Amino acid sequence: MTQPAAHRASAPAAPEVSALIAWARRLSDAGIRRADPAELAAFHHAKQDLLARIHAPASPDDQPGESVD
Repeated sequence: MTQPAAHRASAPAAPEVSALIAWARRLSDAGIRRADPAELAAFHHAKQDLLARIHAPASPDDQPGESVD
């Protein structure tokens, strides 16, 4: 399995969150004891990255509105 999306510095989009949830579901369906340890590690890394970006303060580029020139 592959990571759901490339690392981005901005807040995650809904498709990235959905892909991570689908990945978790595939791992759960396979069973934790039968899952590849490398894939589990990659999943946990992707999950931690996504959660960190969700909790990170939004950058001005993520805010809607007029641009300041």
